[in-house]
Amino acid sequence: MGLLLVFTGALLAGCDLIAPPPQPIYITATPEEPLPTASPTLPPTPIPTPTDTPDVTLRIAEAQLRNGQYEQAITTYQTLLDQPQAGADLLAAAAYGQGEAALRAGQFEAAVNALTLFLARYPADERAPWAYFLRADALMGLGQWQAAAADFQQYRQLRPGIIDSYVYERLGDILLAQGQTAEALAQYEQAVQAGRALVPLLALREKVAQIYANAGQTAAAVTHYDAILGVARNAGYRAEILFLAGQALALGGDQAGAFVRYRQVMADYPDTPYAYQALQALQEAGQTVDPALWGRISFAAGDYNSAITALHQYTSQTPLSEIPPAVHLTLGRAYREVGNFSAAWTAFQTVIDLAPTSPEFGVALLEQGRTRFVAGDTAGAIERYRYLAETYPQLPEAAEALWRIGYLYDAQAQAAEALAIFERLGKSYPGNQWAMNGLLRAATIALKQNDLATAERVLAALGATGTGQDVAAAYLWLGRLARQNGNTAQAESAFRAAAAADPGGYFSIRAEDLLAGRGAFEPPPSYRFEFENQVELGQAEDWLRATFGITQTEALWPLSERLAADPRLIAGRELWAVLAVSEASEEFYSLLDEYKDDPLASYQLAIWLRGIGAYPHSITGVANILKKANIPTLAAPPYLARMRYPIFYSDLVIPEAQRYGFDPLLLFALIRQESLFDRYATAAAGEKGLTQVIPGTGDYIATRLNWPDYDHSDLFRPYASIAFGAYYLWEQLNRFGFNIPVGLAAYNAGPGNAASWLEASGSDPDVFIEGIGFEGTRTYVRRLYEHYHVYRQLYGAG
Repeated sequence: MGLLLVFTGALLAGCDLIAPPPQPIYITATPEEPLPTASPTLPPTPIPTPTDTPDVTLRIAEAQLRNGQYEQAITTYQTLLDQPQAGADLLAAAAYGQGEAALRAGQFEAAVNALTLFLARYPADERAPWAYFLRADALMGLGQWQAAAADFQQYRQLRPGIIDSYVYERLGDILLAQGQTAEALAQYEQAVQAGRALVPLLALREKVAQIYANAGQTAAAVTHYDAILGVARNAGYRAEILFLAGQALALGGDQAGAFVRYRQVMADYPDTPYAYQALQALQEAGQTVDPALWGRISFAAGDYNSAITALHQYTSQTPLSEIPPAVHLTLGRAYREVGNFSAAWTAFQTVIDLAPTSPEFGVALLEQGRTRFVAGDTAGAIERYRYLAETYPQLPEAAEALWRIGYLYDAQAQAAEALAIFERLGKSYPGNQWAMNGLLRAATIALKQNDLATAERVLAALGATGTGQDVAAAYLWLGRLARQNGNTAQAESAFRAAAAADPGGYFSIRAEDLLAGRGAFEPPPSYRFEFENQVELGQAEDWLRATFGITQTEALWPLSERLAADPRLIAGRELWAVLAVSEASEEFYSLLDEYKDDPLASYQLAIWLRGIGAYPHSITGVANILKKANIPTLAAPPYLARMRYPIFYSDLVIPEAQRYGFDPLLLFALIRQESLFDRYATAAAGEKGLTQVIPGTGDYIATRLNWPDYDHSDLFRPYASIAFGAYYLWEQLNRFGFNIPVGLAAYNAGPGNAASWLEASGSDPDVFIEGIGFEGTRTYVRRLYEHYHVYRQLYGAG
């Protein structure tokens, strides 16, 4: 079967906008032995030996600490501490580093001992205030409350006015742990008054409000909730805080006040889960609720029978002419969800009959078509969609109606009818997204029928009427079609047009690779990981001067006095030093956002943030520069391009890639896509760390790797996250014959899904990617292709 014929089935599988996606299938297979590979140019971090000089030993320990190998770092630091001749600076660094490593490892007693040694021997060291703070955290872990409080107070005396809010909060936590609620609340109030970045401040107020509520101090709790509402803008968060305020009032016996808050949640944020909880609270208390609002909230929460009950009550007591069309739409959709298709049709017809000029009119016609489809009446669905498209072609829903007709014809193997509808859609609504998708589907249908002339025609139409990505996709497939027909010159012309249509985008990059004779994700002949950094730094700074009119003649990278004195930078650095990473992150992102239109400040921040290990923030700073210059990454000076596409943790990534026999640039690209090199990254499904492994998969990998005492929090350690991600990536690649697009799809969506898409589309990379059935996974693989392209250009050689 020809590649483009396989492409047909793949696209049809990947663009199903009607049927829900299948559930993910998780892995159970046993991997085979890894494949050998040539050694990369960068060696892994060495293990300390008795012959190492003290400075080498310190560098090894610091690398272990950075990589999350805390237990090894503790031992390596001790090796240095056992060498009294090493010198005061090295010994101080070893004592402090050992304390930090022990604290990160949860070895609180060892942390206290190391930091106590550091403070005793080096009380004037500039890190002494941080050592008090870290030791206080370790003492809290041991439950030694008074000693912890004394250390926090000592820290604040040494570093007043920088992160006082966080010190007061910890003092409050200590008092609360001892049952001294009133005293704890006094400390929390001081923490609030001392101030901090907005998001941590809101989190603090929420915590304090809950403590007040539990202590029966309702008014104080509500004061904090109202302070949050005074600045919060996110609708879902506001709904949550309003609901919590209502709960606090109810807990304090103020039912009337609680009901006011619940009603406000329902009125302002009816589509949130908190509105449904507020509705239930009111109904349980015997309160009457507007049935129209009750119906909307219940529908949004998936309680369709309740929605039907409510909306029937509303429609029975409201004159028909006064019922908003949206109510009938919601009622119809609720009926359809419970399988009452005739009642759903009637509800939609009411909109059509009574509101022919409303925005809901076309929507109701579409909903009738969908109701027929869900009921199993495909012919009836097509008839209703056709009625909409032919009778009301001016409506915004008409293009979608035509697309759905074509889709249903194609699903029933009525290729000629589907092709005609999709071509009509493209001609009637040029540039419309439904039309663009329809033309691509028309091409697949034509190819399936071996009608190459029609395929060329519709792809050319797509190229002529689409923009950006659509044009690039059209010319890419025109090029492949021409190549299949033996027309090399036409193929190259099409590929060049694709490459120019959306520079830096997946289809354009893929066309560039085809022009160059490169396979998908083809690794470079060799790698280059060492550069003339000082020379390239100078070139980057010359480019910054020329591009943005910067007149400063001395080196640009040091922080300006303005940035160095910015309270957010000072507080962020302090928080970073005492391991309050998420709070530091808020300060850093606030700075980056304020200076995003100042290229010099963004550059200085990016360099500085990289230096302290705030990698995602540094990448963001460089991205701001290139956005301001309006250029893609590869058009930037190499030094800046590599800052945006870095190879952090190369001492871990390269050996793991070597171990499993795949391209290290692929793993760098994956880490950048998954976490932006944020070792603490966490996602909604519980994914953690640099490679974003989910809990169930983490347990499985730990078993496969015989990982000792595995806990999911281990994935916040870079060496563990990279080891787990590399293994799982290798397993998927190995499972699918090292077909990289398939392996990446399996990494993202599970091997069961990837196998089904592979069966439908075949092994051709372009066909497979278009056939991926989950839009998120399809986008994921395309983005990784884009990232990999940049990494190959920056770090490939030969």
